[in-house]
Amino acid sequence: MRVSVGVLDRLMGIVSELVLTRNQLLEVAGVAGDESVKASVQNLSSVTSDLQDAVMRVRMQPVDRLFATLPRLVRDLSIELGKKIEVVTQGAETELDRQVIELIRAPLTHIIRNAADHGVEPAAERLAAGKPETGVIRVKASYDGGQITLEVKDDGRGLDLEKIRTRAVAQGIATPEALARMCDADIFQFVLLPGFSTASHVTAVSGRGVGMDVVRANIQSIGGTISLNSRSGKGTTVTLRIPLTLAIAPALILSCGDARFAIPQMGVVEVVGVGAGFGHQIKFIHDAPVLQLREETLPLVLLGEALELTENARSKDGFAIVLRVGGLRFGLLVDSISDVQEIVIEPLVRPLARIGVFLGQTILGDGGVVLILDPAAIAERMSVRNMSEPQPAPIQTMAPVREKTRLVLVRAGSGSLKALPLSLVMRIEEIASERLTRRDDAHFLLLQEGRLLPVVPAARDMRVAQGNYPLLIIASAGQVVALLVEEIVDVVEEALFFQDSGVDPGVIGTVSVDDRIVDILDVGHFIGSVDPRAITRGSNLRPRILLVDDRVFFRDLLAPVLLAAGYDVTSAASGREALDLVEHGLRAHVVVTDIDMPEMDGYALARALRERPGNADLPIVALVAKPSASVIDAAARCGVRAVVGKFDRRGLTDAVDRLLENVSASDDSIERRVMAEIAA
Repeated sequence: MRVSVGVLDRLMGIVSELVLTRNQLLEVAGVAGDESVKASVQNLSSVTSDLQDAVMRVRMQPVDRLFATLPRLVRDLSIELGKKIEVVTQGAETELDRQVIELIRAPLTHIIRNAADHGVEPAAERLAAGKPETGVIRVKASYDGGQITLEVKDDGRGLDLEKIRTRAVAQGIATPEALARMCDADIFQFVLLPGFSTASHVTAVSGRGVGMDVVRANIQSIGGTISLNSRSGKGTTVTLRIPLTLAIAPALILSCGDARFAIPQMGVVEVVGVGAGFGHQIKFIHDAPVLQLREETLPLVLLGEALELTENARSKDGFAIVLRVGGLRFGLLVDSISDVQEIVIEPLVRPLARIGVFLGQTILGDGGVVLILDPAAIAERMSVRNMSEPQPAPIQTMAPVREKTRLVLVRAGSGSLKALPLSLVMRIEEIASERLTRRDDAHFLLLQEGRLLPVVPAARDMRVAQGNYPLLIIASAGQVVALLVEEIVDVVEEALFFQDSGVDPGVIGTVSVDDRIVDILDVGHFIGSVDPRAITRGSNLRPRILLVDDRVFFRDLLAPVLLAAGYDVTSAASGREALDLVEHGLRAHVVVTDIDMPEMDGYALARALRERPGNADLPIVALVAKPSASVIDAAARCGVRAVVGKFDRRGLTDAVDRLLENVSASDDSIERRVMAEIAA
């Protein structure tokens, strides 16, 4: 059955209006304070989210539609240019909103034309350089958080750095002295500037007055980013990062001065407090503000200064939103973060569009209209560059335990600060104490979305008074519990060295974090106090999962899901690292691996694992963007027992459960199990 595109667009418009109405009702219900109204609105919110997800899935189409035209395009270019060129596509099953596919078709075509004309050499030149006479253009699509990454890579001559320098000086873009201080990556970005071209003459293929600046403008107009990388004699890589959809997106609502803005959440890495009362301060290097975040120094943009909203922006404290734009990470200092909402992105009116730092506009739940910030445009306007090139983390081959653990520091009761691993926290919410109903001396109940959620204070001497309290939602062994705390202090990354065993039954032990004494909470104690049977369920099933994925986003997404399902998890960032862990004694009951990885993909890893003595029957689960018959067949030939979509968390846990039906438990204590979760 075919559905008209107009009907789908109309349905998407209706859902967008419903999301706006939902946000307004949530705002009204929060002000009214009526619990029955809140419960009804929460149910409506849940149904709206389900409907939105269903409509989005209907609009999603595989990028195979985009890739299908590329072989003919490259074949025609090959004939026209007199070169031997072939195109190889990867990730055709990756899905993208239909509207986005149409909008990136022209930019992708232009990039491939450039690669064929300027990048790939003639056959004689390639043979003289020791290359195959046929040049290859690789186009790869993959998921990266809430975005799609499109990578176009050729094996041609690469960008001519000296020619770019010469043209930049000739056009007055930079002085020779400034170029001498710039790294190659920054010089490559000149290619994206308006009117900049290294083509010596105009051809019918490229150099026709439509440069890479138009490609960048088109990509940025849909909230995407573009970056270039090149090696002389090896080729050029153009990377596009594009949102999955243009219609509805989660966003942070922030304030600067008297104005409110929204910023898309897909580019947000984390948010940290800056100034008095927080552990981070603004520093200045050559009069440029920077933020020292753990081991990394980030350039900092003061939003009030960038938008000329406040006269004395540099003296203000607030919150630094750490953003990622392509390969660039920087902080954006704002006064406050007021909310996280799903917003409907509306186009800008023409006068605002000319300002160049806004993606669009939206209407919030309280009826206010706010502008949506464009992180890429802000970074460009403020000339933000990386402080230093990030260094790859060394692979730990001698032990499966990670060196450092990300902890949530909280304040609860008297005495030391408390902490628990961030990987065990499903989400953090804030609730009013009036919503809590006391169950007994040590527990409360909270009605949330029509269900009762057990709430446990994180300290025995914690007194619950009138006001708002943070809730840390945790799950393990099939039981969901909310930990009630007085304050979220910070998120830190620290190597854990226990210096004292816990006397309190709710504490595993004591560690030192930034010269502060911190008690590590025993998650198993709190879950067991709510449902003692959960301990039995957990201790009867603690197989270890080896999770292999080259992207941090998916490791951080899936590890907590497997932990909450009752498994211990060890993560590896590559197939080579996974093999090293196995060689040095790691015993995994199941391996969950991404198929699409550099150097050693999931197929090769599966074959290598099963060839090792004792691993012939090792269950292996493959993660793919979208399971298809060809992928399942190829995986089965490599010994993979199950294939699951990357975002299908229920399917992943069901597959692991099915493969481990006959695996029995170790009789580790609850304390050892929680320690294993911390280590993993």
